[in-house]
Amino acid sequence: MLKQLGNVKVRVAIAAVVVVGGVLTAFALNSGSGSDNWRAQCVSAPAGPAGKQASAVAEARQALLSKGKDPRLGIAIVDLDACAVETSWKADQPQPTASVVKLLIALDLIDRAGVPSGSEATAVRTMLSASDDRVASRLWQQNGGAEIVRRQVAKLGLAHTTPPADAGQWGSTRMSPTDVVTVYRYITAKLSEEERGFVTEAMENAPRTAVDGFDQHFGIPSAFPGAHWAVKQGWGSSEARRVLNTTGLVRTASGFYAVAVMASWSETIGWPTATTALTTAIGTLKASLKAGKA
Repeated sequence: MLKQLGNVKVRVAIAAVVVVGGVLTAFALNSGSGSDNWRAQCVSAPAGPAGKQASAVAEARQALLSKGKDPRLGIAIVDLDACAVETSWKADQPQPTASVVKLLIALDLIDRAGVPSGSEATAVRTMLSASDDRVASRLWQQNGGAEIVRRQVAKLGLAHTTPPADAGQWGSTRMSPTDVVTVYRYITAKLSEEERGFVTEAMENAPRTAVDGFDQHFGIPSAFPGAHWAVKQGWGSSEARRVLNTTGLVRTASGFYAVAVMASWSETIGWPTATTALTTAIGTLKASLKAGKA
C-alpha cells in the first residue's frame, strides 16, 4: 500500500475481521513458522549472473508488455545458498516501494528498541503480515520519518534507496530491486535468531487479504504454491502510476532465494490485470531457477 496516495483506500471497517481471521488462518497454511528456517550466510556481495537468464527475463517482460499501459519492470533474484545473482534486469533502478518500505520501518524499530513485545509486537506483526498502514504511519512519525530510511541506508549500505520527496508519503520511498534483496540478505545473515524469527514469522504468514481488503497473494505466493515463502508485498499509486511489487524469501526443495520483482504501469491499468501480469511474469522466472519446480 502507498499511504495517502488516494487510489487504494483503506477499508477500516473490515480491518478487525481481516486481521483476526486472516492472520490466524494463514498460520495454518504456509508451514514452517517458529523455526529459524530463514538463516543464510550470503554476507558478501553476491557473485554476478552467469548470463543464462536472458530468455526468462524476456518472457517476464513480455508478460507485462502484453498488457500495455507503459509497463516498467525491475528484477533481482539471488540464490542465497550459492550467494550468487540468479536473475537480474534493471536491478539498480529505483522504483516506489509501496509497503515494501515497512521492512525498513520494522528493522529500524528493532535497532532502536529491540524486538517488540506485547501489544506493540502484535501491531508490528500486523504491519508486516497484513500490511497495516495505520501502524506504519504511527511508527514513521514516531521514529523520525525520512530519517528511518536514511539510517537504514547507512547501516545496510543501500546504494539506490532514497526517502520520499514528501516526508509524509512513506510509500513513495524509492528502492532498487538490488537494495530490496540486500535487505533480505541482512535479515537472513545478520539479524539474531530472535530478531529474524520475529520478522520472518510475520512475513511467512501473510494472509491472502490485507487490512485494506487487497488480495496480496499475487506474485510469489501464487507463483510458488508448493514452496515455503515469506513475503512483503507492495501496491498503490505514485507519480500517476500503479505500483505493484512482490518481494520476499522463497525456499523450494532444492533452492533458497531472495526475490524482488518491482513493476509499475500507467494508472489507467486495472488491478486485476496488473496482478495477473506480475504473477505470470514471476512464474516465467521461477521456471528458470535451478530448482525448477517447487
